[in-house]
Amino acid sequence: ISQGARAVDVLRVVVDAVRSVHDASAVLDIGFRALFEIYQQRLQYHSANRYRVEAAAEQGNNNGGETFGKEYLLLTQLFELHRPRTWVAAVRLMSMVTKSAIGIMYGSAAPDDMGSGTHAASLSEISGLNLLPEGVCRESIRQVWRLLLDSAATEPPQASVLGATRRTRWQIRFEATMELLDSYVGRTEHCVGRPLVSYYMISRELDPGAAVAESGMLTGEMQRIVDLCFGRKRRLGRILLPPDGSWPLISHASRAHTVKHVYDQPGYALVRDSLTLEETQRGASAGRVVADLLYQRAPIDEVFAAMRNHRTMQRKAKAAVANDSYMPNSGEYTANGGEYIANDKYVANGAEADTDAEIERRESSMLLLDAMAQRIEHIVRFIQRQCDFETLLDERKLNANSDATMIVPRKFGYWEHMNEVADQLYYFVLSDTISYTDIHARLYALVFPADSDIHPGSEARKDNSYIWLLLQLLHIEKVAAGPVRADLAGDEDMLEQLLQMYNERQIVSRDAFYLRDLALQATMSHQQASIRDNHGVKFRHPRMAVAMPFAPVLFQLQNEFGQQFKDENYALLQGRDVCAAMKTATVSQIRQYVVPNALYTFLVPARESVAQLQGTATTYLQGGNVGFQLLDFINVGGKHRLLQLIYKMMLAHEQGPQFQFDGRQPSARAGITCVSPHVVDTVYMLLYNAPYSNELMMKEVLEKLRRSDKAMAQGGTRFSAANLRWLYTVYQLMNCRLLRFFKYYAHASHLVHHLRHSLVHVTHRQLYRSLECFALCLVNLQHDVGFLQALMNPAYHGVPLTPHPSALGAIRYSKPKDAWFECAMLARNAAVVIARIETMRGLGDVPGLELDECLDSLAPQPQLWAPAVLRYLPRAVRAYYTRRTPQPSARVSPASVRQLIGARPEHAALLRPGDAAAESALAAFYAAPERQALFLCVVWVLHERQTPPPMAVVRRVLLTFPPLQMSSHTSALLDFIVACETERGTAEPASATMQLLNDFMFRFQLVHHEHVVFALTRGEHDLRTDRMRLLLTRYVLLESPQFSERLDEWHRLDFQGRYWADFEHWKKQDAYLARFPEFFEFEAALEGPLEPAPALSLPVYYENGMVRLLPVLEFALGRMIEAEDRGLLRDVLDRMGILYRLHQVPLTTLMNTLFVYFNAPTLHDAAVVRSLNRALLDMSQQNFSPEFEQFMRGDTDDCTHIDARYVSRIIERIARAIMRHIAPPTKQNLPEIHYREIPNPILLALTECVVELLTWWCLHCAPSSAARLYDSARNGPLVASETEFRAEEQQRRTWAAEWPLAQLLLELIMEPERRPEPGAYAGATYIHSTGLLANVLPDELLAFPIVQHLSRIVLDEPVLKSNSGPKRYFSFVEFARSSQLNADADPDAATRFAATSVFNSFEQNRNHNMANRPNTFLTLLHSVLHYGGIATFNTLSDTIHALATGGELCSDIQLLYLCATVGPILYRLVDHEALYVQILGDLLSSLVQICPRISHLDAECSTDAIEQVMDFFCFVKDQFDPGRSAWRRLAPHIAALPVLLRYQLQCMVD
Repeated sequence: ISQGARAVDVLRVVVDAVRSVHDASAVLDIGFRALFEIYQQRLQYHSANRYRVEAAAEQGNNNGGETFGKEYLLLTQLFELHRPRTWVAAVRLMSMVTKSAIGIMYGSAAPDDMGSGTHAASLSEISGLNLLPEGVCRESIRQVWRLLLDSAATEPPQASVLGATRRTRWQIRFEATMELLDSYVGRTEHCVGRPLVSYYMISRELDPGAAVAESGMLTGEMQRIVDLCFGRKRRLGRILLPPDGSWPLISHASRAHTVKHVYDQPGYALVRDSLTLEETQRGASAGRVVADLLYQRAPIDEVFAAMRNHRTMQRKAKAAVANDSYMPNSGEYTANGGEYIANDKYVANGAEADTDAEIERRESSMLLLDAMAQRIEHIVRFIQRQCDFETLLDERKLNANSDATMIVPRKFGYWEHMNEVADQLYYFVLSDTISYTDIHARLYALVFPADSDIHPGSEARKDNSYIWLLLQLLHIEKVAAGPVRADLAGDEDMLEQLLQMYNERQIVSRDAFYLRDLALQATMSHQQASIRDNHGVKFRHPRMAVAMPFAPVLFQLQNEFGQQFKDENYALLQGRDVCAAMKTATVSQIRQYVVPNALYTFLVPARESVAQLQGTATTYLQGGNVGFQLLDFINVGGKHRLLQLIYKMMLAHEQGPQFQFDGRQPSARAGITCVSPHVVDTVYMLLYNAPYSNELMMKEVLEKLRRSDKAMAQGGTRFSAANLRWLYTVYQLMNCRLLRFFKYYAHASHLVHHLRHSLVHVTHRQLYRSLECFALCLVNLQHDVGFLQALMNPAYHGVPLTPHPSALGAIRYSKPKDAWFECAMLARNAAVVIARIETMRGLGDVPGLELDECLDSLAPQPQLWAPAVLRYLPRAVRAYYTRRTPQPSARVSPASVRQLIGARPEHAALLRPGDAAAESALAAFYAAPERQALFLCVVWVLHERQTPPPMAVVRRVLLTFPPLQMSSHTSALLDFIVACETERGTAEPASATMQLLNDFMFRFQLVHHEHVVFALTRGEHDLRTDRMRLLLTRYVLLESPQFSERLDEWHRLDFQGRYWADFEHWKKQDAYLARFPEFFEFEAALEGPLEPAPALSLPVYYENGMVRLLPVLEFALGRMIEAEDRGLLRDVLDRMGILYRLHQVPLTTLMNTLFVYFNAPTLHDAAVVRSLNRALLDMSQQNFSPEFEQFMRGDTDDCTHIDARYVSRIIERIARAIMRHIAPPTKQNLPEIHYREIPNPILLALTECVVELLTWWCLHCAPSSAARLYDSARNGPLVASETEFRAEEQQRRTWAAEWPLAQLLLELIMEPERRPEPGAYAGATYIHSTGLLANVLPDELLAFPIVQHLSRIVLDEPVLKSNSGPKRYFSFVEFARSSQLNADADPDAATRFAATSVFNSFEQNRNHNMANRPNTFLTLLHSVLHYGGIATFNTLSDTIHALATGGELCSDIQLLYLCATVGPILYRLVDHEALYVQILGDLLSSLVQICPRISHLDAECSTDAIEQVMDFFCFVKDQFDPGRSAWRRLAPHIAALPVLLRYQLQCMVD
């Protein structure tokens, strides 16, 4: 060493020399003594140089890794299985070296003060000198123990000589190893000292894994100690995992973290592996997640993302278990029906898979196949319960839906479920995710389990619905030409199975449905060309005799359809009545593509019949109008085909619509520039009723938009007329009809990337207004943090065009170089949406996402918000705008404008028309962006002077202004108008002012009505004290004559909320635009030729001034609530509520409004909240409770009905949806599922329940909120400062605590017998429904009270207030010397406390009549925490802190219970260090508080619960380590513990 050699290398030479000595040689002892002396010297050296070594390590120079730990691990090389004497000597050597190291590190191996109970240690004492880190000791244990495991199966059994028992070599090694383990845990012959490794860590190292532990290969002694370790891990597992984790994954309601289930976390995998099968069943499975998402109609990308996520997490968990498990020398072991071999590949059924991709494909296929089969069976059973298949059909009493050739039951609404599952199944088979043969076999197995043709109950299970589903798949060409054709050409097994599944009674029963019951006959007709020997098929399959008598019905339907089409009688193609729609739908099943081709010809006829939309520049080929029912019921392949035809011929070409006349090739047609409005209607209806199979087309459209947007960013890009028309058509379609579709699109949050550059570079004003409206609506749709992630993901490049869904991948957050929105209206709207997301969802579960950077990226300049707006923003957003408060924008004073007119000669063009030079000078003067805001003010002043400028000149100047700045210029004009009125000293706007404003909006159309509404309510001014702006707002929304005229016409035309069912919608739109034409280039007041000529006129299908006003009105609604003027708010809602009929997501908007403003005194009034609900809700499309409908009718303003029965009905409704319960609708004439605003049944139930409950909350607060309204007459109260905001938040919590909802729910859950129907939904589903509800309501109303109830459970429950029994510190030596198991070694004794029902599985307790309040509450608490965000964790931390500092904790079981509340959320807490450390510190403080009250704590004993608490902290350090600095902050708490407990936790600080 003195010559420069590394100490580790020298010691390796010495150890190898000792190892080479024969086991029986006397030199062996000398060698071991020499090694001990050498290691003693090395200990002294490292002790003397520890500060130099630590300093070098901090600088990154570790002297080549010269640590005592590396030198110490060399001793493990002395352990050899065939040399017991060397093994024993090596064990003793390591034990002596270990004790010497402990003596040097801590001064003594034994505690000095054992009688005082606690000992206040210093930080330096508990940290010590870390010569032997825990990791080194664990590695030595692992190496030695696995050598013993390798020899366990090969050693000879215990022998007996002359009646005396002789120990085998293995037992000698085993007993010696126990001495080494005792030295690591600090056990000596007489006392317990300082441990180097915790008992939990040793248990983890000694546990070889479930496969080996249960294989029977271990000897008795080793098996017993492994069982002890396994039992210890099992006890800890019951604390770390929740009593029930079967939390459903809710599409578009769950937060990001809920996708990663606690049971899938690698950190929990080791303890989960030790639980019993019954205990692990309380977690979620991939199959359940997939089934839930399919039931919830989640987008297919989300379904595949969930499977990928589960597979990834499961792979990590398996890797963690495999890495910690012992592998026998053979390198492989069998588990769970497969083999995990050394190269970590999975082998199924003895055949190794080729690639990981093939494994994933097979797994996905099986998951989806199982989920689809389960769902199909569920739906078919539901239909069978709803129908009467026993009573024969009386054709003399046919209902209105039927005629002589088509039988349709009176009620057939249940078939929408079959249409939906058919679309899903069609997509999976089309994309090769599920094979046809697999689904055919699975459906057959539903009727005949175990492939038996004769099976009890098979007749009852037969249903023609199964055949109908398979018939949908036959329209996939590769299916018909592949397995089906091969079967029909061969042994016809599939055909025979279809005949066996056929139920002949259904077609002649009272509820016969020809669309379903003729499926077998339609299958035979569809595959007629593939059937060999058609004449002999009935002899080969005798059962065909029962089906073929109804085949003539199909031929009659075909003939009727063909004859009507030939005669140009399109009643069947219009499908306006049920019978006609069903006839056409049945024909669509018989022949490939006949019906979709006919429908396309009906929509786009072969004859030239040209009509105009809004003029000669917008012409289209006039065709028919297809009813929504017909599109709903034609076969899925027909929908797919029809949409393909429309897209390829009408919407896919840069040259515009393509037509095919006289058999020629498709081409553009002169004089026909646009798509028929009925074709556009057909597109959105097909996308809604077949979203899975048609999603690829939508992806292609979005990709085209993204490429167009990218082309816009290049600058100077000129688009053709056809391109502009295509863009305008698609923007209208998406904005006015497909927003609901996009809300539930998997990549909806990133759609803003598809129009970012277009918003800046589009110069066509008509196109820009549509784009601006779409941007407002698209941003308003956003509901979770995915939108913020999209804002910080400038590298987004779209979604690949593939039928196989793709994930976006990991997002690397980066602030974009340019602001997202240069338009002030869009930027302010986005800021409000981000604030709403933060309020409702929170951002705490998305590490790395900075809210400040998201808000910075919205606009080029910081935005100014009035105190009335800041009052309702979340703290983080409010803090951002408080820190970055800009100076108010420069106001244009009336005097400066008057001076400008007189001082600048350029304005002569406005006073003396016809002066070309003056006009050029005027245009040049206002070309500067900073002057453009003045121009409208100048025009306003000239009109006030009765010297109106020539509108042609005004138009030419305004056309030079960028469209995206018009909202800002309008805001400047409105500020100028207010300044003029204020200068006059009037309290109200003059009538002349309001009339001129009316002219600007409607007569001249110099400013847009929606921009004026935004300018008045943009949030920069506090409307509570700005009466002038409130009066102007009232005028532009309620009193403007021309707007009132437009609104009256809107009422007269009576636009329907169910626009898909309104055949007259286009006629109403056309009539409205004919009466109130719109102008986009300021030409409203001009006649004759225009200079410059107007831009290309684009086709208007759905948009008009009212539609564009709607998203701005949604923004203004919040400002009116903040203004605290109940009269204005009610008048606006009552008068303009009809506009919300065309709102795409009114129910969600209502819920968002009630959520964000649930504490606003404006809404705490029965009349106001009723008007709000009436305006946004179409009660015919929603399914609310009778109490709510009474309130909506005005029958009552009372909220005292919120009792146990009402609350239980709310929870049971959510629980039914979670359990995938299909039931007949409780309300008649509800819309079809796919057209409803929220197609997800669980999310729909949650949303409607939240609207109800928040409405009742507003009524509850009404008596006390009237005094909170601002009253200018008495100057207050005006809440405007941060201190007042915080005080109001605290007051809000106090009021929420007085609301009975939380207390009622706690009583119903904790005492199930008090429920109105105790047996209904008594399991965990009821609890998880409450957890879901708690996190879609404001936290103060339910989540916080539930979490705070933890203190009452801990302090009041008797089972928690008693201490657990004493538990002696375990000694490995004592265990090895025992001839039979003592109490400590008894696995049952070791798990006696763990078996207490408090920490058992919830369902296990319920099934064994062991249910108890603490266990039930723990289940509820973790359900709330699972769905909750960081705010819920903060409340949990505050509650634990109050318990830790309250001095009322008295038992170790109470502390263990607190650990159980934290254990399942450790993987989320670790990302929030301050909160994490606070909770751990409070738990340690509680331990310090409890220890003096436990009489069993002494030098020999701990308690059962304390032992598990120690294991809990060791697990925290091992798996979710907050870092060395965090443990240093916790060191004072550890220092205050009793000495033995302090010693066990010292490794955390080391």
